[in-house]
Amino acid sequence: MSSVPKIHHRLGILFKRELFGLLVSPITYLVFTLFFFFRAFEVQTLIESFAGGGSPSRFAYYFLASPSTQFAVVVIPPILTMRLLAEEKRSGSLELLMTAPVRDWEVVVAKWGATWLLFALLWVPSFLQILVLMRPGYLGASLPMGQLFAGYLGLFLVGSLLLAVGLFTSSLTENVLLASLTSLLAGLGLLVVPPMLAEKLGGSSFSQLSVDSSIGQTLLAQFQVVRHLGSWFFRGLIDTGQLVFYASTTALFLFLTVRSLESRKWR
Repeated sequence: MSSVPKIHHRLGILFKRELFGLLVSPITYLVFTLFFFFRAFEVQTLIESFAGGGSPSRFAYYFLASPSTQFAVVVIPPILTMRLLAEEKRSGSLELLMTAPVRDWEVVVAKWGATWLLFALLWVPSFLQILVLMRPGYLGASLPMGQLFAGYLGLFLVGSLLLAVGLFTSSLTENVLLASLTSLLAGLGLLVVPPMLAEKLGGSSFSQLSVDSSIGQTLLAQFQVVRHLGSWFFRGLIDTGQLVFYASTTALFLFLTVRSLESRKWR
């Protein structure tokens, strides 16, 4: 039992170290500024479109599924994770870190946790926008908070997976640019390839899988991240199977990252 507080203490120190490094990085502020600037124009356009009346649920859907959301989900995770291990391996600071009394999995969890928190903080201003938009003079209508909660939950789950993927790719190379590009391509592949394969295999009826569907088709349906967001989370629907999918795949890539770090001992 005495080892548990020590683990928490080490994780806390590593987490603060990684979070501080991300917060002082000018790249973080540049990306966040571009995101907020882009989103401000989108929200203004949405307000003008729904000023004459419209369904609050449809406004919430388009608010969540905006192009800036796609930018944040696809581009920001590779940017946040590209330097975490690749840069430290190149500079030699990773080996110095590993000489400290910390375990590989603690380093990986701390780095992933810090990037996830920063990714989550990215959406706080957009949620505050919701509170402002419901006031008179803007939409003057109550927006479905349950639908918005489900939408943000979906974004956090997808972000957690893509951040784990980015951390894994960063552990495979010392080249920061290559790590970022690989993570970006992996994220795009996860978003684009499953729908394309689904269309090739089953056409438009693939989304309505029956009990007799093959295991391959069922697994392919689980990897349709875009469909999860658009047809479920952004519409206020939460499926426990999808929660298990994102939790398990995130854990898988974190495990692979740990194994990647451990492999350096055998080189």
